[in-house]
Amino acid sequence: MRKDEEKQAYYSFGIALTIGFTMAGNVAVALFIGHMADAWLGTSPWLAVSGIIIGMISGLWSIYKKVTDRF
Repeated sequence: MRKDEEKQAYYSFGIALTIGFTMAGNVAVALFIGHMADAWLGTSPWLAVSGIIIGMISGLWSIYKKVTDRF
């Protein structure tokens, strides 16, 4: 593998890791907040489910912003 091909492979791998961790992190934080709000308000599982949905939307938005900035 040539140096430029290796560099491109590492760059692509880095982008894939960034996308994965961004999505997982947003969903995890929103789920945690939803779960804690459910425990406090006694509305289980509705706020946790809402947290998952909000986390997915915010994750996709964050990924969109990162991808459009790079390209």
